Amino acid sequence: MRKTKIIATLGPASERLVNNLARYVDVFRVNMAHGTVESRRKYVEMIRSTKAALLMDLPGPKLRIGEIKGMIKLRRGQTVTFSRKGEGIPVNEDLFYNSLKEGSVVLLADGLIKVRVRYVSPEEVKAIVVDGGILTSRKGINIPDLKTSPGLTESDLEALKEANSLGADMIGLSFIMSPKEVQEARSHTKSFLVGKIEKKGSLKELEGIVKESDAIMVARGDLGVEVGLEMLPLVQEKVIRTARTYGKPVILATQVFESMVSSPTPTRAEVVDVANSIIKGVDAIMLSDETAVGSNPLRAALYLGRTIRKLEKVVRPNGIKPADVGDAIAYAAVDAASLSSAKAIVAYGGDGMAALKVAKFRPRVPIVALVKDGAHRFKTVWGAVPVRVESTTNLTSYIDSKLKELKICKSGEIIVLLSSEEGTLEADSLKIHRVS
Repeated sequence: MRKTKIIATLGPASERLVNNLARYVDVFRVNMAHGTVESRRKYVEMIRSTKAALLMDLPGPKLRIGEIKGMIKLRRGQTVTFSRKGEGIPVNEDLFYNSLKEGSVVLLADGLIKVRVRYVSPEEVKAIVVDGGILTSRKGINIPDLKTSPGLTESDLEALKEANSLGADMIGLSFIMSPKEVQEARSHTKSFLVGKIEKKGSLKELEGIVKESDAIMVARGDLGVEVGLEMLPLVQEKVIRTARTYGKPVILATQVFESMVSSPTPTRAEVVDVANSIIKGVDAIMLSDETAVGSNPLRAALYLGRTIRKLEKVVRPNGIKPADVGDAIAYAAVDAASLSSAKAIVAYGGDGMAALKVAKFRPRVPIVALVKDGAHRFKTVWGAVPVRVESTTNLTSYIDSKLKELKICKSGEIIVLLSSEEGTLEADSLKIHRVS
C-alpha cells in the first residue's frame, strides 16, 4: 500500500481523464482562482463519480494576469505594457496599479519572468523585461514585500460559500498570514482547512497557523519568490518539521514533476526531490500544472505513484518524538504493532484525532481511521485508510469484516485497536486483537 498520498489538480488537460486518474490519486484539487461557477461544478460532479476526495483552493488576495489568447513570449530588454484597456498584458486589479512605482520589480509565473517598472499610471504600467519567458492566462503576479490587508477577501468568502455548497472535503486557504484567518474560515465552514504557507509573513506566525489548521501545504511557487530560492529548502524543512511536531498532515506542492508538463518522464533532480520529501515524512505530494495543463497528466500521476512505492519499500520517514501525554498511547500503539507483527493499527475516536496521532509516528503498517463523518478528509493523512462507521454496536465484528473486505488482513492475524470514549479527543484504550 502506498502511504504517501497523491493530490492531482484538475484542469483542461485532465478533465476527460478523471476516472483514469482516480486509479492513481487520492485527492483531486480544484483551484477556485480559475474557471467559472459552472465549470467548477462540472469538475466536482466528475470527482464525485470516483472514490477520491475533493480539495478546493480559495483564490486568496493574489494578483493574476487576465485572459490571454494563446501565449506571449517575453524577451530580455523588451518593453511591455500592462493595461486595463486590453492592450498588451491584461491586468484589472487596482492593487497592481496602486502598489507600483518607477523601479519596482514585478515577478510573473512563480518568478520565472522578471520585469522592472519604468512608468506607472492608474490605467497602465510600462516595464522592461529583465528575465524573459512564456506568459499565459491567469499566471500569478508577485510584487516582493507587498503588504495585503489582513483577513479573508470578499471573493474568498464567496468562494467559501461555493465550496460549502459543492461539499468540499477540504478547503485550501491561500496566502494566509495569521491564525486569525484560519479561525475566520472555520466560522464559515465545517470542511477540513488546509493552511497554505506561501508568504514570507506567514512564517512569523507559522506555529499558530499550524495549530489552527487541519493540514498544512508548503506552496513552493510563491513561497520561493517571497523568501528567495536559496532559502526555500530551509523554509520547506521548517514547515514540514513544525507540521509533523503538531501531528498535522503536510502537503508538498509546486513543481514536483514540472518537466512533465511537456516531457514524458521526470528529471533525475525531480525524483530526488520526491525521495527527500518522503524521507522528511510529508503526508501528501501535489501535482499542479503537471495534471492541470500538462501534456502527460496520466503519466505524471503514474510516475509519482511508482516513485513513491519503490522508495517506500526501502526508505523510512525521519522519526519524531512524542510531544505530550496525548502522544503516549499512539506511540505505544506503533511499538505494539511492531512487536506483535500486527497487520494494521485501527484507530477510532476523537473525530479522527486518534488516527492523526498514530500517523504522526509513521508506523510500518496501515492505519485504519474509523470516523463517523468526513472520512474523505483523511485521504491526505500518511498511511491512513479512512473508513466511515455509522454505529459502535458490535464494532469489533465490523472491524474484522471491514479489514478482510479491504484485504488488509485475514482471519487469525493480529491488529492493534486504539480507541477513545465517546466525546473525548485523546485515545485512552489500546488492545491487541486477533481477527476472527
